[in-house]
Amino acid sequence: MRINYFKIVMPAVAIILAIVGSFSSHASEKSTSAIVPGYTLLPTGTVCINIANCSNIPSPVLCSVIYQSVTYQVFGKEHPNDTACITFLFRPI
Repeated sequence: MRINYFKIVMPAVAIILAIVGSFSSHASEKSTSAIVPGYTLLPTGTVCINIANCSNIPSPVLCSVIYQSVTYQVFGKEHPNDTACITFLFRPI
């Protein structure tokens, strides 16, 4: 009887534990929110200057800053070496 127990029950228990373990040990979800530097083009120059930190995750509110009583929309760069800042950025939620 003891041999049948180990041959039948123990593999079944091992399989059940493996299934339960695989569902209970989810890898931690990675945050999809990324804070990226935001740039704006001020009327005093033609170069994008780093002025704020915004998110590249879409949200209802676009990223903007107030500089010398004027509101400017903040944009991102596709690559850090780019001279143009054209990517829409959003307010972090």
